[in-house]
Amino acid sequence: MSTRSAFFILVILFFTSATAEAQAPAQPATFEARVEEFLRQSGQEYHKVKANSWYLLVNGKEMGQIRIILGAGPGSIAMGAVVVPKQKLQLSTEALQKLMKLSYDLNYVRVCIDSDDDLIVMAQLKDPWLNASEFRTTINLVAAAADRTYAVMKPYLQ
Repeated sequence: MSTRSAFFILVILFFTSATAEAQAPAQPATFEARVEEFLRQSGQEYHKVKANSWYLLVNGKEMGQIRIILGAGPGSIAMGAVVVPKQKLQLSTEALQKLMKLSYDLNYVRVCIDSDDDLIVMAQLKDPWLNASEFRTTINLVAAAADRTYAVMKPYLQ
């Protein structure tokens, strides 16, 4: 290959990459800004609580309105909902066995008891795999898991 041909190839590659960069959509500057954009794109009603913290209101079948809480760290998001507050939760061996079986059935969402002793469902998303579609899917998974968990626990509520 001649020097002249190599030069023209480099010039073409340079202008092609410069054009592609100019056409690429701008990414929000911070992870928090990306999460805010995902929230806007989700179509759900949401409220900011403080920096890196929001909640969504989603309609459920069993629970009525489900409050999904979001917290963003430097490179991940925790998304969860309180299904039953500890004051209403009456745990027995039978109830715990049903929760363990439910936890086995649920994909990408876990059922657990938080540090306040509330029964919650939650999912975690890491930044490298996070996009608007995955964000919306996770909202739906958390809401469905909260609704299903509430239905299973109804007989055990005080």
